[in-house]
Amino acid sequence: MPFLSTIEEMALEKGQQIGEQIGIKKTRQQDILDLLEKRFGKLSETLIKTIKKINDLTFLKQLVITTISVNSVAEFERLINNN
Repeated sequence: MPFLSTIEEMALEKGQQIGEQIGIKKTRQQDILDLLEKRFGKLSETLIKTIKKINDLTFLKQLVITTISVNSVAEFERLINNN
Protein backbone atom coordinates (compact mmCIF):
# COMPACT_ATOMS: atom_id res chain seq x y z
CA MET A 1 0.00 0.00 0.00
CA PRO A 2 1.46 3.38 -0.96
CA PHE A 3 2.30 5.87 1.76
CA LEU A 4 0.02 8.91 1.90
CA SER A 5 1.09 12.20 3.37
CA THR A 6 -1.12 13.93 5.92
CA ILE A 7 -2.31 16.37 3.26
CA GLU A 8 -3.18 13.51 0.90
CA GLU A 9 -5.08 11.72 3.67
CA MET A 10 -7.00 14.91 4.48
CA ALA A 11 -7.80 15.44 0.79
CA LEU A 12 -8.98 11.84 0.47
CA GLU A 13 -11.18 12.19 3.55
CA LYS A 14 -12.62 15.48 2.28
CA GLY A 15 -13.36 13.86 -1.09
CA GLN A 16 -15.17 11.01 0.62
CA GLN A 17 -17.27 13.49 2.63
CA ILE A 18 -18.18 15.42 -0.50
CA GLY A 19 -19.10 12.16 -2.26
CA GLU A 20 -21.36 11.15 0.64
CA GLN A 21 -23.08 14.55 0.59
CA ILE A 22 -23.69 14.29 -3.15
CA GLY A 23 -25.17 10.81 -2.65
CA ILE A 24 -27.45 12.02 0.15
CA LYS A 25 -28.53 15.02 -1.94
CA LYS A 26 -29.42 12.87 -4.94
CA THR A 27 -31.28 10.37 -2.75
CA ARG A 28 -33.35 13.07 -1.07
CA GLN A 29 -34.12 14.73 -4.40
CA GLN A 30 -35.27 11.40 -5.82
CA ASP A 31 -37.33 10.64 -2.69
CA ILE A 32 -39.16 13.95 -3.13
CA LEU A 33 -39.81 13.26 -6.80
CA ASP A 34 -41.00 9.71 -6.10
CA LEU A 35 -43.35 10.81 -3.33
CA LEU A 36 -44.84 13.65 -5.37
CA GLU A 37 -45.31 11.41 -8.39
CA LYS A 38 -46.92 8.68 -6.31
CA ARG A 39 -49.32 11.15 -4.72
CA PHE A 40 -50.11 13.45 -7.67
CA GLY A 41 -49.06 11.68 -10.88
CA LYS A 42 -46.68 12.85 -13.58
CA LEU A 43 -44.62 15.90 -12.68
CA SER A 44 -43.63 18.77 -14.94
CA GLU A 45 -40.07 18.93 -16.23
CA THR A 46 -39.81 22.39 -14.69
CA LEU A 47 -40.55 21.05 -11.21
CA ILE A 48 -38.15 18.14 -11.68
CA LYS A 49 -35.37 20.52 -12.73
CA THR A 50 -36.15 22.86 -9.83
CA ILE A 51 -35.89 20.04 -7.29
CA LYS A 52 -32.66 18.78 -8.83
CA LYS A 53 -31.12 22.26 -8.46
CA ILE A 54 -31.62 22.30 -4.67
CA ASN A 55 -28.31 21.62 -2.94
CA ASP A 56 -29.10 22.47 0.69
CA LEU A 57 -29.33 19.12 2.52
CA THR A 58 -31.31 20.58 5.43
CA PHE A 59 -33.86 22.12 3.08
CA LEU A 60 -34.12 18.86 1.13
CA LYS A 61 -34.78 16.96 4.36
CA GLN A 62 -37.55 19.42 5.25
CA LEU A 63 -39.02 19.02 1.77
CA VAL A 64 -39.10 15.22 2.07
CA ILE A 65 -41.14 15.56 5.25
CA THR A 66 -43.34 18.29 3.76
CA THR A 67 -44.00 16.23 0.64
CA ILE A 68 -45.99 13.80 2.75
CA SER A 69 -48.49 16.43 3.89
CA VAL A 70 -48.96 18.88 1.00
CA ASN A 71 -52.35 18.89 -0.67
CA SER A 72 -51.18 19.54 -4.23
CA VAL A 73 -48.17 20.00 -6.46
CA ALA A 74 -49.02 23.71 -6.66
CA GLU A 75 -48.81 23.97 -2.86
CA PHE A 76 -45.44 22.21 -2.93
CA GLU A 77 -44.16 24.56 -5.65
CA ARG A 78 -45.21 27.57 -3.55
CA LEU A 79 -43.18 26.18 -0.64
CA ILE A 80 -40.11 25.85 -2.83
CA ASN A 81 -40.54 29.31 -4.31
CA ASN A 82 -40.99 30.90 -0.89
CA ASN A 83 -37.71 29.45 0.29
